[in-house]
Amino acid sequence: MSPVSQNGWLLALILSLLLSLLTGLALVWLSIERTDKAYSIRQLQGSVEERRVLRSKLEIERDRLLAPHILREKAARLNMNEARAGQIRRMTDPGAEQE
Repeated sequence: MSPVSQNGWLLALILSLLLSLLTGLALVWLSIERTDKAYSIRQLQGSVEERRVLRSKLEIERDRLLAPHILREKAARLNMNEARAGQIRRMTDPGAEQE
């Protein structure tokens, strides 16, 4: 074999090894990025689920506090009574007249 063809094979071998190394590093980097993204997505999904549960609990608590019998008990404790005729005055909305 001539020295020129030996140098060509050696150069091709070195280039293919470098390309293989770069491809391997790129694959590892992409795998790490994918794992990080999956972890972030799982954390965000957990956060969304926690907020959904909290919201449903708060809605239940609001409905319980606004129940008619609870409001009647609170009004009785505060000596509040239903309004008699003439005690309630209704006012028109000034913003509605301008439209």
